[in-house]
Amino acid sequence: MNKKFLFILIFILAMLGYIFKVDKIIVIELTNLTNKIKYSYKDFLSNYDNKFSSHFNQKEQILSLKKQLAEDNKYKVLYKISNSRNQELENSLTHIKDINLKYVEVLSYLHINNFSKVLLDTNEEIGNKILGLSTIDGYSAGIVMKENNQIIAYLNNNDRANYAVFIGLNQIPGITAGMSNNDIKIKYIPKWHTINIGDEVYTSGMDNIFPSGLKVGVVIKILDDINTQTVYVKPSIEILNKKYFYIIENK
Repeated sequence: MNKKFLFILIFILAMLGYIFKVDKIIVIELTNLTNKIKYSYKDFLSNYDNKFSSHFNQKEQILSLKKQLAEDNKYKVLYKISNSRNQELENSLTHIKDINLKYVEVLSYLHINNFSKVLLDTNEEIGNKILGLSTIDGYSAGIVMKENNQIIAYLNNNDRANYAVFIGLNQIPGITAGMSNNDIKIKYIPKWHTINIGDEVYTSGMDNIFPSGLKVGVVIKILDDINTQTVYVKPSIEILNKKYFYIIENK
Protein backbone atom coordinates (compact mmCIF):
# COMPACT_ATOMS: atom_id res chain seq x y z
CA MET A 1 0.00 0.00 0.00
CA ASN A 2 2.78 2.41 0.94
CA LYS A 3 4.81 1.60 -2.18
CA LYS A 4 1.78 2.09 -4.40
CA PHE A 5 1.01 5.45 -2.72
CA LEU A 6 4.64 6.59 -3.11
CA PHE A 7 4.68 5.60 -6.79
CA ILE A 8 1.44 7.54 -7.43
CA LEU A 9 2.86 10.63 -5.59
CA ILE A 10 6.07 10.58 -7.67
CA PHE A 11 4.06 10.15 -10.87
CA ILE A 12 1.80 13.12 -9.98
CA LEU A 13 4.80 15.33 -9.16
CA ALA A 14 6.48 14.38 -12.41
CA MET A 15 3.37 15.24 -14.37
CA LEU A 16 3.00 18.57 -12.57
CA GLY A 17 6.66 19.35 -13.22
CA TYR A 18 6.18 18.61 -16.89
CA ILE A 19 2.97 20.65 -17.08
CA PHE A 20 4.32 23.72 -15.28
CA LYS A 21 7.89 23.36 -16.63
CA VAL A 22 9.40 23.50 -13.19
CA ASP A 23 12.76 22.38 -14.47
CA LYS A 24 12.98 25.34 -16.84
CA ILE A 25 12.01 27.76 -14.09
CA ILE A 26 14.74 26.36 -11.88
CA VAL A 27 17.27 26.69 -14.70
CA ILE A 28 16.20 30.29 -15.39
CA GLU A 29 16.43 31.24 -11.74
CA LEU A 30 19.85 29.66 -11.40
CA THR A 31 21.02 31.45 -14.55
CA ASN A 32 19.76 34.80 -13.24
CA LEU A 33 21.48 34.22 -9.92
CA THR A 34 24.73 33.29 -11.66
CA ASN A 35 24.56 36.37 -13.87
CA LYS A 36 23.95 38.61 -10.86
CA ILE A 37 27.05 37.16 -9.17
CA LYS A 38 29.09 37.66 -12.34
CA TYR A 39 28.01 41.30 -12.74
CA SER A 40 28.56 42.04 -9.05
CA TYR A 41 32.08 40.58 -9.26
CA LYS A 42 32.77 42.55 -12.42
CA ASP A 43 31.57 45.79 -10.80
CA PHE A 44 33.71 45.05 -7.75
CA LEU A 45 36.83 44.57 -9.90
CA SER A 46 36.03 47.68 -11.91
CA ASN A 47 35.57 49.82 -8.79
CA TYR A 48 38.72 48.41 -7.20
CA ASP A 49 40.71 49.08 -10.36
CA ASN A 50 39.38 52.65 -10.52
CA LYS A 51 40.22 53.28 -6.88
CA PHE A 52 43.66 51.70 -7.34
CA SER A 53 44.37 53.86 -10.38
CA SER A 54 42.95 56.93 -8.67
CA HIS A 55 45.23 56.37 -5.66
CA PHE A 56 48.37 56.30 -7.78
CA ASN A 57 47.20 59.19 -9.94
CA GLN A 58 46.64 61.22 -6.77
CA LYS A 59 50.06 60.23 -5.47
CA GLU A 60 51.72 61.38 -8.70
CA GLN A 61 49.72 64.59 -8.63
CA ILE A 62 50.70 65.25 -5.01
CA LEU A 63 54.39 64.71 -5.83
CA SER A 64 54.06 67.05 -8.81
CA LEU A 65 52.39 69.72 -6.68
CA LYS A 66 55.08 69.35 -4.00
CA LYS A 67 57.80 69.94 -6.60
CA GLN A 68 55.95 72.96 -7.95
CA LEU A 69 55.45 74.34 -4.44
CA ALA A 70 59.15 73.89 -3.69
CA GLU A 71 60.04 75.76 -6.88
CA ASP A 72 57.63 78.59 -6.04
CA ASN A 73 58.97 78.82 -2.49
CA LYS A 74 62.50 78.95 -3.87
CA TYR A 75 61.77 82.27 -5.52
CA LYS A 76 60.03 83.45 -2.36
CA VAL A 77 63.21 82.77 -0.37
CA LEU A 78 65.36 84.49 -3.00
CA TYR A 79 63.03 87.48 -2.89
CA LYS A 80 63.34 87.68 0.90
CA ILE A 81 67.12 87.48 0.67
CA SER A 82 67.37 90.09 -2.07
CA ASN A 83 65.22 92.55 -0.12
CA SER A 84 66.86 92.10 3.29
CA ARG A 85 67.70 95.13 5.42
CA ASN A 86 71.38 94.76 4.51
CA GLN A 87 70.84 94.71 0.74
CA GLU A 88 70.17 97.75 -1.42
CA LEU A 89 67.23 97.16 -3.75
CA GLU A 90 69.18 98.12 -6.85
CA ASN A 91 71.68 95.32 -6.14
CA SER A 92 69.04 92.63 -5.60
CA LEU A 93 69.37 90.97 -9.01
CA THR A 94 73.14 90.65 -8.57
CA HIS A 95 72.57 89.21 -5.10
CA ILE A 96 70.19 86.55 -6.44
CA LYS A 97 72.69 85.51 -9.12
CA ASP A 98 75.25 84.83 -6.40
CA ILE A 99 73.05 82.30 -4.57
CA ASN A 100 72.20 78.68 -5.36
CA LEU A 101 69.26 76.95 -3.67
CA LYS A 102 69.00 73.17 -3.61
CA TYR A 103 65.68 71.65 -2.50
CA VAL A 104 66.32 68.70 -0.15
CA GLU A 105 64.37 66.26 2.00
CA VAL A 106 65.31 64.84 5.39
CA LEU A 107 65.98 61.15 4.94
CA SER A 108 66.42 60.14 8.58
CA TYR A 109 67.98 61.02 11.90
CA LEU A 110 71.67 60.23 11.94
CA HIS A 111 71.34 58.95 15.51
CA ILE A 112 68.01 57.89 16.92
CA ASN A 113 68.59 59.81 20.17
CA ASN A 114 69.64 63.07 18.47
CA PHE A 115 66.92 64.93 16.58
CA SER A 116 69.16 67.88 15.73
CA LYS A 117 71.47 65.99 13.35
CA VAL A 118 69.83 64.62 10.20
CA LEU A 119 70.78 62.91 6.97
CA LEU A 120 69.69 64.72 3.81
CA ASP A 121 68.47 62.86 0.74
CA THR A 122 70.73 64.44 -1.86
CA ASN A 123 73.79 63.67 -3.96
CA GLU A 124 74.87 67.29 -3.98
CA GLU A 125 78.65 67.60 -4.23
CA ILE A 126 79.74 70.17 -1.63
CA GLY A 127 83.32 69.11 -0.98
CA ASN A 128 84.65 70.46 2.31
CA LYS A 129 82.43 73.53 2.31
CA ILE A 130 80.02 74.48 5.08
CA LEU A 131 76.71 75.58 3.61
CA GLY A 132 73.63 77.20 5.05
CA LEU A 133 70.28 75.47 5.52
CA SER A 134 66.99 77.33 5.37
CA THR A 135 63.36 76.37 5.79
CA ILE A 136 61.11 76.39 2.74
CA ASP A 137 59.67 79.73 3.83
CA GLY A 138 63.06 81.37 4.23
CA TYR A 139 64.24 81.14 7.85
CA SER A 140 67.68 79.99 8.92
CA ALA A 141 67.67 76.36 10.00
CA GLY A 142 71.29 75.30 10.54
CA ILE A 143 74.34 74.29 8.56
CA VAL A 144 75.20 71.51 6.11
CA MET A 145 78.44 69.52 5.85
CA LYS A 146 79.72 66.36 4.20
CA GLU A 147 80.72 63.55 6.55
CA ASN A 148 81.65 60.00 5.52
CA ASN A 149 80.29 60.64 2.00
CA GLN A 150 76.94 61.70 3.43
CA ILE A 151 75.34 65.14 3.44
CA ILE A 152 74.56 65.97 7.06
CA ALA A 153 72.53 68.86 8.44
CA TYR A 154 73.18 70.25 11.90
CA LEU A 155 69.93 72.00 12.79
CA ASN A 156 69.81 75.13 14.95
CA ASN A 157 69.31 72.94 18.02
CA ASN A 158 72.76 71.40 17.58
CA ASP A 159 75.83 72.93 19.27
CA ARG A 160 77.74 72.65 15.99
CA ALA A 161 75.25 74.82 14.11
CA ASN A 162 77.53 77.86 14.20
CA TYR A 163 77.06 80.77 11.80
CA ALA A 164 77.42 84.54 11.91
CA VAL A 165 74.47 86.80 12.75
CA PHE A 166 73.66 90.45 13.29
CA ILE A 167 71.55 91.67 16.21
CA GLY A 168 69.29 94.70 15.95
CA LEU A 169 69.42 97.76 13.72
CA ASN A 170 73.02 98.46 14.77
CA GLN A 171 74.13 95.11 13.31
CA ILE A 172 75.83 93.83 16.45
CA PRO A 173 77.82 90.69 15.53
CA GLY A 174 77.52 87.28 17.16
CA ILE A 175 77.75 83.53 16.50
CA THR A 176 74.98 80.96 17.00
CA ALA A 177 75.86 78.15 19.40
CA GLY A 178 73.01 75.65 19.54
CA MET A 179 69.97 75.95 21.79
CA SER A 180 69.07 75.94 25.45
CA ASN A 181 65.48 75.40 26.63
CA ASN A 182 64.24 75.83 23.05
CA ASP A 183 66.02 79.20 22.68
CA ILE A 184 68.94 79.81 20.30
CA LYS A 185 72.16 80.93 21.99
CA ILE A 186 74.17 83.75 20.42
CA LYS A 187 77.71 83.98 21.79
CA TYR A 188 80.91 86.04 21.45
CA ILE A 189 79.08 89.37 21.35
CA PRO A 190 81.43 92.27 22.16
CA LYS A 191 80.87 93.61 25.65
CA TRP A 192 80.55 97.28 24.67
CA HIS A 193 77.47 96.80 22.47
CA THR A 194 74.03 97.62 23.83
CA ILE A 195 71.42 94.95 23.08
CA ASN A 196 67.72 95.27 23.79
CA ILE A 197 65.02 92.70 24.45
CA GLY A 198 63.01 92.38 21.25
CA ASP A 199 65.92 93.06 18.89
CA GLU A 200 65.67 90.98 15.72
CA VAL A 201 68.45 88.54 14.88
CA TYR A 202 69.26 87.67 11.27
CA THR A 203 72.10 86.12 9.30
CA SER A 204 74.94 88.54 8.57
CA GLY A 205 76.60 86.79 5.63
CA MET A 206 80.00 87.61 7.13
CA ASP A 207 81.02 83.92 7.28
CA ASN A 208 80.05 83.11 3.68
CA ILE A 209 77.73 80.37 4.96
CA PHE A 210 74.47 82.29 4.69
CA PRO A 211 73.63 85.36 2.66
CA SER A 212 72.62 88.32 4.77
CA GLY A 213 69.07 88.83 5.89
CA LEU A 214 67.55 85.45 6.81
CA LYS A 215 65.60 85.74 10.05
CA VAL A 216 66.86 83.78 13.04
CA GLY A 217 64.64 85.06 15.85
CA VAL A 218 64.08 87.74 18.50
CA VAL A 219 66.17 88.47 21.61
CA ILE A 220 64.41 87.46 24.83
CA LYS A 221 67.31 87.27 27.34
CA ILE A 222 70.74 88.90 27.75
CA LEU A 223 73.61 87.59 29.92
CA ASP A 224 76.91 89.32 30.72
CA ASP A 225 80.00 87.14 30.55
CA ILE A 226 83.52 88.15 31.58
CA ASN A 227 84.59 89.66 28.26
CA THR A 228 81.55 89.14 26.06
CA GLN A 229 77.78 88.89 26.11
CA THR A 230 75.47 85.97 25.39
CA VAL A 231 71.87 86.42 24.29
CA TYR A 232 69.03 83.96 24.02
CA VAL A 233 66.78 84.19 21.02
CA LYS A 234 63.26 82.92 20.50
CA PRO A 235 63.54 81.23 17.07
CA SER A 236 61.41 82.48 14.21
CA ILE A 237 60.29 78.96 13.43
CA GLU A 238 60.33 75.45 14.94
CA ILE A 239 62.53 73.30 12.71
CA LEU A 240 62.59 69.88 14.38
CA ASN A 241 59.26 68.99 12.75
CA LYS A 242 60.35 70.12 9.28
CA LYS A 243 61.07 67.58 6.54
CA TYR A 244 61.93 69.81 3.57
CA PHE A 245 64.65 72.46 3.38
CA TYR A 246 66.91 74.40 1.04
CA ILE A 247 70.67 74.10 0.98
CA ILE A 248 72.02 77.61 0.35
CA GLU A 249 75.31 78.10 -1.44
CA ASN A 250 77.00 81.46 -1.90
CA LYS A 251 78.94 81.34 -5.16
